[in-house]
Amino acid sequence: MLNKSDLLNKLANIVPKIDSDLDIYFEPFSMDGLEEMYHYSKDERLYEYFEFDRFTTIDETKTYIEKLLKRIEGKSKSANDSNQYSMYWFVRRKSDDFLIGTAGFTNFNYGRQSIEWGYAIDPDLWGFGFILSIQEALKKFTFEVLGLNRLHGITFVENERTIQSVLSSGMRYEGTLRDFYCKRGVYHNGYQYGMTAKDYHESNVASISVLVNMDDIISIISSILTEEEITAESSMENTLSWDSLNHMAIIIALKNQLSVDFSPSEIASSTSIKKIYKTAHEG
Repeated sequence: MLNKSDLLNKLANIVPKIDSDLDIYFEPFSMDGLEEMYHYSKDERLYEYFEFDRFTTIDETKTYIEKLLKRIEGKSKSANDSNQYSMYWFVRRKSDDFLIGTAGFTNFNYGRQSIEWGYAIDPDLWGFGFILSIQEALKKFTFEVLGLNRLHGITFVENERTIQSVLSSGMRYEGTLRDFYCKRGVYHNGYQYGMTAKDYHESNVASISVLVNMDDIISIISSILTEEEITAESSMENTLSWDSLNHMAIIIALKNQLSVDFSPSEIASSTSIKKIYKTAHEG
């Protein structure tokens, strides 16, 4: 276990690293991303499962960034007295440096060796697998860099897309918090989930152990994405119906029909026919 000073120093000065085959990278959170963040922060879809309303002006986005920066700076100065340390990053696409969203940690508790995660991405990029990549980066940072024992989160019980993605990442359902959220005067239950260091290390042992051929992969994915023409070039990026929910249906079908088993990190990276085939032959 790291001492508290060393742990907070890592949290403040090291950004989560991404596996080479994932098309995102993290950078320090700053006002430099204001205009880019405003571009997607005014999108109503982003707020479906937030308790606050969408930002309608760039000044509202600026105020939000300032609030998060104050959390970072304020807790950094009084880190030894706080169990509520926060850190945030921008997340960009490697191929063109496009700002796709934000990710961060809140509610750090040194005594419990636990931390809570959160993230949000541009709704125009939902379904392309970026959330899975962000999750893998944050998990690796939590358990391998910071050496913490527990990572957890909570979302609306109605948020099916997020629930499916966190379960596929290896998180476990831990309970329902009744009337946890209040959005526009209406209460909503909270879906609580978490992962321990033991869960993380055990889940990443699993790997594909059976060789499969390209035609079998194409056939299975075609049976799920029935409105698409699936070829060896198909991916989440160029196939409209291959979103995060259908991605999990594909993973489950590959497991059931071909007896292959993906680790959470392999689920995140296997976002195209070619990547699935590559993982199958390298697992």
